[in-house]
Amino acid sequence: MDGFVLEIPEMVGLPLSPSRTAQAATHSWPEGTTIVSADSHMLETDCWVDRFPEHMKHRAPRMEFRDGGYHLTVAGEEVGKRPGREFDAAALCTAMECNAGLTSIDARLADLDIEGVEKELIFPQRLFSLFILGKLMDRAETFSAYNEHIAEMCARGKGRLYPVMVPNYWDPVEARASVERCKQLGAHALMIPIKPGDDIDGAPIFYNDPKMDKLWGAIADSGIPLCFHIGENVPTSAPGAAGTAVLVQMQGFRQIWGPLTFAGVFDRFPALKVVFVEGGLAWVASMLHDADMIYNSFPTVMNPKLAHPPSWYWFNHCYATFMTDPAGLELLHRIGADRVMWSSDYPHQESTFGYSRSAIQAVFDATNVADAQKILGKTAIEVFNLR
Repeated sequence: MDGFVLEIPEMVGLPLSPSRTAQAATHSWPEGTTIVSADSHMLETDCWVDRFPEHMKHRAPRMEFRDGGYHLTVAGEEVGKRPGREFDAAALCTAMECNAGLTSIDARLADLDIEGVEKELIFPQRLFSLFILGKLMDRAETFSAYNEHIAEMCARGKGRLYPVMVPNYWDPVEARASVERCKQLGAHALMIPIKPGDDIDGAPIFYNDPKMDKLWGAIADSGIPLCFHIGENVPTSAPGAAGTAVLVQMQGFRQIWGPLTFAGVFDRFPALKVVFVEGGLAWVASMLHDADMIYNSFPTVMNPKLAHPPSWYWFNHCYATFMTDPAGLELLHRIGADRVMWSSDYPHQESTFGYSRSAIQAVFDATNVADAQKILGKTAIEVFNLR
């Protein structure tokens, strides 16, 4: 076989994001359909310095457009720059960041109108780069400023854009107040890193550490779902590095779901909801089988003892988002149609922007109308309270 294993023809040879045009309607969806993207993105722009205290402004992150691209610096040092290699902001601009809808609300809404997407959950763009700075100074000020910024941007979205915010995940003492502040700002989801770095005392953060219970308790009590999103670090310098990094990240979230489940976090906090974003669906089916097999086969070393089989926590606490995943859609009977949410990932390179209607049709083709409508919008509206 010589060709891409892609089942949506419009995907093949698609231009880079800034050169794409939205895909117009050729037919209507079944009655009662509401299309929601459970994962879209917006560029932060220069949102930090004006929100930093006066005596700290010189250390605030700065986002500046120059030399054909957006440059993010912290205390004058470019984020993403590696030894012997300059950060190619112009190339990233050409690939996706100069798509007008990444910074312009009006341009974004115009694209959504054409592609038939009614609502979006808005994740950051460059904030992932700050996540990988495990010893990032001024984390409280940096993430608090971002939360205020994204709240303001989504407020301009005519009731169609909903913000994702970052609570304090590195200092358990401050976790509850931080989560409450996110709630006051209108967060519809919270996001913390896959690789969280060090805590306030300089010790590595492990999500199965009992001291993290203060964070889990605060999030559970808030009623706001918690998200983990791929894309914190995609190296591009070594041969094959970029393709390998993205491939590994899209194989799933076992390294996050496992500690939360096997450490009994869901047992202790039954209201906690967790969403795994942009890793696709197919990984879930094999993970659930393996988790139940492990818990069944190694009973003497399972600590703590769980109230239910591991797979139970997926079906009662967890969700995954995808853009296109034909293999995952074939496994809905193992994953749960009510555990799955479609997203466009607008306007990234791998997003469905330019063929979103074809990607939506693929969901209708894969299952019955009732389940497709859950996947394409109804579940996201319920989970993230997008009303």
